[in-house]
Amino acid sequence: MKIALHLLIFVFLSITASAQSSINLKINHLLDGEAYENETASKNDLGNDFMIDRLEYYLSTFSIIHDGGQVTPIEDLYVLVNLINDVSPTGIYLGEFDVQNIEGINFYFGIDEEANHADPSLWPSGHPLAPKFPSMHWGWAAGYRFIALEGQSGPSIDQELQFHCIGDEFYKELSFPVTMSNADSYTIEIDAEYSKLLSQIDISNGLILHGNLNEIKTLASNVMDKVFTASEVTSVEDSELVNTFNVFPNPVTERVVSINIDAIGNNNIIKVMDALGRTVFSTRADVNSIALNNAGLFYISLMDSNGKTLATRKVIAL
Repeated sequence: MKIALHLLIFVFLSITASAQSSINLKINHLLDGEAYENETASKNDLGNDFMIDRLEYYLSTFSIIHDGGQVTPIEDLYVLVNLINDVSPTGIYLGEFDVQNIEGINFYFGIDEEANHADPSLWPSGHPLAPKFPSMHWGWAAGYRFIALEGQSGPSIDQELQFHCIGDEFYKELSFPVTMSNADSYTIEIDAEYSKLLSQIDISNGLILHGNLNEIKTLASNVMDKVFTASEVTSVEDSELVNTFNVFPNPVTERVVSINIDAIGNNNIIKVMDALGRTVFSTRADVNSIALNNAGLFYISLMDSNGKTLATRKVIAL
């Protein structure tokens, strides 16, 4: 038992000594400024009515800019954003890095040329590039659909609408400046406003296009220039409103974390997030302890009544 306990302490000290911070990307899905929902009527900037019932797209080749312009690439990370069945914000775990100041995040729309023309059956089941249903792969020569948008449009929103963007020419980088510093955990938030996907495209009578035709080029340009914007991000550096926010023991061996809080303000909230930035539990901040159901890395945040993060602590459950 003593050997096991010593091993746990050694692992914990090794992790904390590295002074690494967890970095996550969160994409908020929006339609006309509200949380995105499938089959919700909207208009593009030409006044054309439309409704989306399938929206999927690829992001890849992520990198973090930090500490005076250093660029740290995230190796072999491909993300398929799939809003068919789950429209909640997409959380992407980028990894643990020894950074002090985050200055930006970059990623590409689509898939790099080598992976785009590789055999999708070689990827393990569940991988974003493995075969999917409905399919995101058009064939070896063409590669993947970088984005698949389907739905209806027209005055009665009953004309078929279908855009499948295909081609290496659309693989392009998006860059977002960020200012965050001195935190155990960072969540970089990006807003995706899908009402702008169809800007300057006449869909008054429906439209079905596959490949790289003119309207597809306009759609891809909208992805690059209009859809994504950096959300207001907040570092999890302790707020001046927090005098004390302690969580213990750490690491947690019995799956119960004790909490000690001295904070100015009423109706504060405790939120627990996993390593992917997903909320697994939240409660009022007048509790003395929280149970963690699973082993892993967690972030326990103290938040005010408006959802602003006041302080965050990293906890390891063994």
